[in-house]
Amino acid sequence: MKITVLCNDKALEGFEAEHGLSLYIETDRHHILFDTGSTDVALKNAKKMGLDLRQIDFVVISHGHYDHIGGLERVLKITGKTKVFTGPGCLLPRYSGPRRAGPPEAKKHYESLGANFEEISQFSSPEENIFFLPAVPFRTSERPPVKFKRMGGEERIRDLFEDELGLIVVEKGEATLFTGCSHRGIGNILLEAVGHKKIKTVVGGLHLLYKSRSEIEEVCQLIKELYVESFYIGHCTGDLAIKTFTEKLPVIVEELKAGKTIKL
Repeated sequence: MKITVLCNDKALEGFEAEHGLSLYIETDRHHILFDTGSTDVALKNAKKMGLDLRQIDFVVISHGHYDHIGGLERVLKITGKTKVFTGPGCLLPRYSGPRRAGPPEAKKHYESLGANFEEISQFSSPEENIFFLPAVPFRTSERPPVKFKRMGGEERIRDLFEDELGLIVVEKGEATLFTGCSHRGIGNILLEAVGHKKIKTVVGGLHLLYKSRSEIEEVCQLIKELYVESFYIGHCTGDLAIKTFTEKLPVIVEELKAGKTIKL
């Protein structure tokens, strides 16, 4: 499996960065775009790396925040008719405190550009060796910050990210879990994921940016018990979390940067 980081908050020299995440995943059978970043940075970096996004089989949107779905319009203008997998309610208006944080466009606009949306509400496998992990149960104390809201009818209500969608890709018998922000808690996500597949590698954002060291160490203790072997993490993970993982876990820990290629 080859994973190319098209968008992240940090970048290698010569590549562009922005607040967002986009990963291009190549397996023996599939070409997958996992999230699209905030703007057109993913496309610019893809062009620099000689990647043709017209080859993608489908797009996965981890959740409906602008930094993960904001680039979808530009992607669709290149790919045309494209299957787009989301969780339920992904395209609802959302907020981070008083600031709008949801999709920049409405569903009809994306559909006019060729998006063929399919909502995933249960663990499922649309393709061989491809598995979707929808919003996981809360088993640990991890919860989304209360500042996040979404529209519920005519009112803003707390956003518990029922649309959060993880992706598990199995190649050569080894399972890799892709996460966007892990808003429902990376501990909760891993506890659910390992009930379906033995997860060897985690790639994506863990939303530990605002956690204390003691809170991060609690997550590390849980991870030790699940025997994950490697973490390629960035975006909303935070420098302290990456440093703590490196110090506390007997695993491979590498930081994501736009322009980076990971081979598993």
